[in-house]
Amino acid sequence: MKQNFNFLSILFFCLIAFSSCENLGRGLLKTFKKTYETNGPLLTTKPIYQGKDSERQKIAIDFREVTKVNSPTDIQFTPKLPFIFLLEKGGEIKVFDRSTGKIRTLHSFGVLTDSEEGLLGLAFSPRYPKEPKAYINSVRSEKGKDLTFLTEITIESPEDYDKMKVKAERILFHVEQPYPNHNAGQLAFGPDNNLYIGLGDGGWRGDPKGHGQNPSTLLGSVLRISPFPKEGMPYSIPNDNPFVSKPGFLPEIYAYGIRNPWKFSFSKDGYLYLADVGQDEFEEINKIESGHNYGWNQTEGFHCYQKNCDSTQYASPIHEYDHSEGQSITGGFVYQGKSIPELTGKYVYGDFIQGKIWALPLDRNGNKSGEPYSLGKRNLLISTFGEDEDGELFVADFQSGKIFKIVSSEK
Repeated sequence: MKQNFNFLSILFFCLIAFSSCENLGRGLLKTFKKTYETNGPLLTTKPIYQGKDSERQKIAIDFREVTKVNSPTDIQFTPKLPFIFLLEKGGEIKVFDRSTGKIRTLHSFGVLTDSEEGLLGLAFSPRYPKEPKAYINSVRSEKGKDLTFLTEITIESPEDYDKMKVKAERILFHVEQPYPNHNAGQLAFGPDNNLYIGLGDGGWRGDPKGHGQNPSTLLGSVLRISPFPKEGMPYSIPNDNPFVSKPGFLPEIYAYGIRNPWKFSFSKDGYLYLADVGQDEFEEINKIESGHNYGWNQTEGFHCYQKNCDSTQYASPIHEYDHSEGQSITGGFVYQGKSIPELTGKYVYGDFIQGKIWALPLDRNGNKSGEPYSLGKRNLLISTFGEDEDGELFVADFQSGKIFKIVSSEK
């Protein structure tokens, strides 16, 4: 992969424009426009197996193009309806009708798009379309500040492709972002019908504000709320959240010590798998459990990030890989479909930079039970995966905007 930038000129600009290190870092990230490009064709017909992947067991898959958008950040399927909601970094929700092949813009949000900001995540109400609500994670500007907004949208005529529209938006909360990276973005309802929200550490490098180990901030955490108003609040907090009555802890926090939880998902068994994007050396997969501290910025993967840390204090990931294999993990799903039996019960995930996809075998307790299978490398920028109601998986290429269904290579 290639990254195009003129770092020296931007550094010079920021040194002149800003007086503090914090403003310098923020200015660098906002002004420094990083462009990722693949080295070869956008999609190779045959998978490439490099390094450790050449020695691993392999599962043969192929890609079937479904549709195309701009800079996709999320793929969500409407329950009981043939529609796919596709989020674009620039702020648009596109709705694709699987039965007709039509695609159109449902709504456009005014979002910031610097660095890793944008329209980042969506989750449908578990009662959708009877309760036609969805929840949106986006980064917007207000009074000169960058804020992550969690909002609830109401969708009018949710079963009619041509008539459906966003009727109203309600703010549940917003969180100030000190830097325009590590915004995370994933939203998902768990089997308990509570809404889980991933928030990164606030950005820059190495968590300079210490958010990961500070449970008095929402940043660097997985949150768990009920989106229904209660006692004058726009949402409520489940009584069994782990820190409801603990001094120094915000009650919304379900787990913390997390760097950048870009993608996570629930398995059919109710396990929550989160891919935490690493700093300089290791990418990791965590099985998230209530009340656990996953170590950032003291640890990265299984290793100390800070010198002489005590890694035994923190929950360990179930898997990691180093930067000889990839540089930015994109979490996926435990495969529950029927078209690729070899993937059943394995956690499918990829790497945004390297375009590699793997499948991690799991035991009955949801833990790693063997080395990952290689599904090959292709010249894609893997920004997100999606899962339909049949348990079949989809993947997005951030560069071309193409959305693909993952199928068996024999079909």
